[in-house]
Amino acid sequence: MHIDRPISIALILFIILLLVFFLVAPEYATFRKLRTQLGESRAEFNAEFDYYAAIARTYYDLQSRQDDIKKIDDALPSTPDLGRIVYYLQQIASENGLLVKNLFLSKSSVVNASAKTANGVKDLVFSMNLSGGYPALQNFIVSLEKASRIFEVTSISFGSGSVTSSQLLSQSQSQTQLSTQQMYSFNLQIKTHAY
Repeated sequence: MHIDRPISIALILFIILLLVFFLVAPEYATFRKLRTQLGESRAEFNAEFDYYAAIARTYYDLQSRQDDIKKIDDALPSTPDLGRIVYYLQQIASENGLLVKNLFLSKSSVVNASAKTANGVKDLVFSMNLSGGYPALQNFIVSLEKASRIFEVTSISFGSGSVTSSQLLSQSQSQTQLSTQQMYSFNLQIKTHAY
């Protein structure tokens, strides 16, 4: 039995075609699918790696800026700490030549201190009655602006009368000079914040 050469070539090509269709094509499809999954996994890994690298850079950046973060915490503390605020206001007033007649926390401020506002910040409003000169008041307000904590002077009202007081100023140890300065009454409302 002799098989014709063109028929045998056609038969071998047909068998090769069947083998490619049933054996190689499914494996190639699986290979393409796995290669696509590998690309997606690499992209996901790279994205996560970049994300964690950004977090690490931010962490080290924050660690290098601890002084700045401490200043921010001082400017907007997490607790109201009313005693420190009152002491600070009295100390700054006396350093600038003002006499504190009375200092009290506003009633609405007590309510706000217990309930946070929408953005999580508690407002504390103090009312101060002071007496002293205009330059002393100006220096007091400048000192509040330079403070590490955020203070806002929301209102200032001036008293109607002025009182003359005498002070002895020494120019040298043996000589003294008498000077008079106008004393005025001031009412200030000062707002500060806490988280």
